[in-house]
Amino acid sequence: MVAEKGAVQTAQVTVLGRREMEYFLGHARAVCEAKPDVGKAADAVRARLKDAKKNLDAIKLSAGLDAALFGRMVTSDILSRGDAALHVAHALTVHKESSETDYFSAVDDLLREGDDAQLGSGHIGTTELTSGLFYGYVVVDVPLLISNLEGCDRKDFATADRTLAAKVVEELIHLVATVSPGAKLGSTAPHAYAQCVLVEHGDAQPRTLANAFLRPVTERPDVLGNTYRALNEHLRDLDGMYEKTTARSHAAIDAAGLLDASLAGERQALAAVARWAGAAVRGT
Repeated sequence: MVAEKGAVQTAQVTVLGRREMEYFLGHARAVCEAKPDVGKAADAVRARLKDAKKNLDAIKLSAGLDAALFGRMVTSDILSRGDAALHVAHALTVHKESSETDYFSAVDDLLREGDDAQLGSGHIGTTELTSGLFYGYVVVDVPLLISNLEGCDRKDFATADRTLAAKVVEELIHLVATVSPGAKLGSTAPHAYAQCVLVEHGDAQPRTLANAFLRPVTERPDVLGNTYRALNEHLRDLDGMYEKTTARSHAAIDAAGLLDASLAGERQALAAVARWAGAAVRGT
């Protein structure tokens, strides 16, 4: 955090929520009104915040959705830390990666004969482009999310108000399915929606389905169909070894019906899957 001379500074990136900022701004305004002299204001701040550490445990629970989902790590005071309720894995292609080299040039139309720069292209280069069908995995620690949002102890999540946590999970499912990475928007337009969203809920230890693609699927004759078959086989093997420990629902572009509903749960529209997940968080 970079600050002007005389301001509070820290070398750490610190996530602060709106209520935290309002809390600190309230103190600052009160001090400035009572002690307009800068020299005296510093002593007033120290005196006013003498017992502030008692509030840190409560303040961390008001750090907003960013910190509630992604956590907050600081080294200055252990009480102000927060664990992440959202775990996001790196996406991987379900098939062997392939790439193409894109040659490009940038022409400077203002170059004139006699300029120091040579005539012709202002810049030439290449970009390596890849595309593929990706598998991504996201876990939401629901008890921790409720604890972070509502300020209750994690073990008391079942008796807390779960309305906001359910709404967050519903919105998250929509975002995971529809929002693409923003890199190279102008030259690649990477606005792809998910082909399939499989949602599970339960009390078992989370586990990824990435091992369905330890053996990359073949791209012929149908990479999507082959991916669904690999998921079916892996889910069947997991359930056979560990028994089915979660409830499942899915939304999919699956005209051929290749994703087995007996394994992946009922097929619904994405909005219905999100509502289903929200109801599970609310316990309804």
